[in-house]
Amino acid sequence: MSETPLPLRREPSRPLDPADELLALHDTTPVARLDGRRRSAWLVTRHDHAREVLADAERFSNRAPDGDGRPGVIDEGFMLGMDPPEHTRLRRMLTGAFTVRRVRTLEPQIAAIVRDHLDAMAAAGPPADLVQAFALPVPSLVICELLGVPYADRADFQRRSRTVVDFSADRETQAANAAEMRAYMTGLVAAARKASGDDLLGALIREHGDDLTDGELAGLGNLLLLAGHETTANMLGLGTLTLLRNPDQLAAVRDDPAAVDGAVEELLRYLSIVAFGVAKHVTRDLTFHGQAMRAGDPVIVSLPAANRDPALAEEPGSLDVARAAGPHVAFGYGVHHCLGAPLARAEMRIAFPALLRRFPGLRLAVPPERVRYRGASVVYGVEELPVAW
Repeated sequence: MSETPLPLRREPSRPLDPADELLALHDTTPVARLDGRRRSAWLVTRHDHAREVLADAERFSNRAPDGDGRPGVIDEGFMLGMDPPEHTRLRRMLTGAFTVRRVRTLEPQIAAIVRDHLDAMAAAGPPADLVQAFALPVPSLVICELLGVPYADRADFQRRSRTVVDFSADRETQAANAAEMRAYMTGLVAAARKASGDDLLGALIREHGDDLTDGELAGLGNLLLLAGHETTANMLGLGTLTLLRNPDQLAAVRDDPAAVDGAVEELLRYLSIVAFGVAKHVTRDLTFHGQAMRAGDPVIVSLPAANRDPALAEEPGSLDVARAAGPHVAFGYGVHHCLGAPLARAEMRIAFPALLRRFPGLRLAVPPERVRYRGASVVYGVEELPVAW
């Protein structure tokens, strides 16, 4: 049985690529044994194996055994820590808010938010930190308006979100952060119970209030708030940097509306900013592609490795926005496929070309080697992105 540390950090010389030792596992040990600080786990790197694990809630559970995992991070209503049928019950209540048809009705509002932030950037003049001026506030404002969270609270919830996805944070910090998240969202739920608005939280209370506890509503709200801005913000920042490093492909996104949808899918596949989802746990002793797993063993699916599998895409280490979109797993797969994927796609589809057309001379304002990356985060990205135009 091969053993390996968890190779999450990307090489400073190749910050857009997963670690070489992670990609090498495709051929050597696609289901590898990991050495952990507290316990061992399994790492899955091939695309077909990843989809198999993600789709099979009967053999690979999202619910951690008692005493496992970070304290308080997975709470009541936090669907990523649930299996069917509990997961199915809660997801069904949210599905209508994130259908492709429903998201299309939000696109004019998203476009207006994008336009307002581009106007503010233009008025302030270069240089600008694209993360703080554009990539972070756009999805934050969208999810706040959709969910019914005061945008004035963004500094606090953004800080808490960063802590949740920081795998270097200690357990005490995680627990304190989780308590803050619960208290904050519980307060919003209590206010919405008294006077529900036209937002998603209000709609959940009006339509399903008798079937949802306050704890479930708070857990759902925190999940949507976290996922609704953290991942899209990092995709907008890192995606823009990637296009700046590939000017011919940037031009296609800027100048050809027909290329935008495919470019978004390719950036999702190529960057795979989420290192892994919630760890699965084996529900019974079994053999998976030659490896004997014991009940309770954690299984980690590497989304970046799965999306760079040569079986998924020809020359997977190259960015090609004209590539025919394959079934990447950047949004996960199976019952836990990201509920907000249509919203994230719409935000990127609107934001990338709008940014590049408004500032056709957009460029880095610092040498590439001075760009700082979020190396200790489950959600990869840039700390800041100084740009000029």
